[in-house]
Amino acid sequence: MIPQEWKRDLKTAMAEADGGTRLPLLIFTAKDCEGSQKTLNEVLTDDAVTAAIERETVPVMVDIETHKELAEQFRVEWTPAFVICDCGGNQLERWEGYLPKEDFVPQLMLAKGLAAFHLQRFDETVRELEMLIEEHPASELVPQAEYYMGAASFKLTGETNRLSEACRELIMTHPESPWTKRCSIWGRRSNYFRPFVGYDGGGSAGSGAY
Repeated sequence: MIPQEWKRDLKTAMAEADGGTRLPLLIFTAKDCEGSQKTLNEVLTDDAVTAAIERETVPVMVDIETHKELAEQFRVEWTPAFVICDCGGNQLERWEGYLPKEDFVPQLMLAKGLAAFHLQRFDETVRELEMLIEEHPASELVPQAEYYMGAASFKLTGETNRLSEACRELIMTHPESPWTKRCSIWGRRSNYFRPFVGYDGGGSAGSGAY
């Protein structure tokens, strides 16, 4: 059962989140959407999912037919849709579509970590993404989390070796990931790193791996 204390309007969620580490989360659903109904009945009723949502966010349930203006404001064209906002009601991160409960929590953690990154709360980004990687090591979202954890660590310290370390970790664990290719530039000056096959030394990467 979805907790009754979840908010019904964005302003209330914004006020509750203000000054804390949680952020408002808008959950847009539609009565005639199978993905929405499976999310409501199978995912949001799971204890682990609801615990993660309440730990990370101040959730707001939004039926798009009842709250058409809010759905239009956030350009919701597909449901279910999930939007993390700052305390001013501005969108920071979003994802759309049904996810089974085992995939929902890492997606939430990634979105929360990226939202913190956008807010320049880099220590929070690192904590969030470290937790994702430790608790959900098999998630397909881990490479993206590794990438942004390296970026946030660099932002925190100004130490370029944080970028190199992130690149090395991705080379070792996810050599074929697009996120590994994106960070290949971070390791170009280290003897440890070798360029991608086909890498031209400019702004593009070939299709090969390290």
